[in-house]
Amino acid sequence: MPRRTWREWLWWCLASLALVAYVLWNGYWLAGGQVPPSMLRELVGWPVPSTGMTRSLVALLDGQWATSLYWNALTVPVLGLYLASLGTVGWLLVHRRRLALPRWQGWAWGVLLIGAWIVKLVQGPASW
Repeated sequence: MPRRTWREWLWWCLASLALVAYVLWNGYWLAGGQVPPSMLRELVGWPVPSTGMTRSLVALLDGQWATSLYWNALTVPVLGLYLASLGTVGWLLVHRRRLALPRWQGWAWGVLLIGAWIVKLVQGPASW
């Protein structure tokens, strides 16, 4: 088995730390009987890229296109990429391949989420 480089170890440690922080944050709120607020919004005051996607999807399913776009303009592309990623993971599991998204999907997620974040910040707090 090849040894990990220091960068791989650094990414592994950062990812592990982020997971622990996420679990502790949500566990704290859930233990108190409350829905956990967004960690980023509570700590820094900024929305996460997915802020408003549930409201956006509900409005979209109700036929309210303008309201859907207001709550989160990138709900449909994110949902499409999510389904594509699930399909990729399913294919990898069925064919017993290494469980990792292709590079293009990783880049697509990065570009899409950064774009969603920029749109949220430009729209302002009213849609958060």
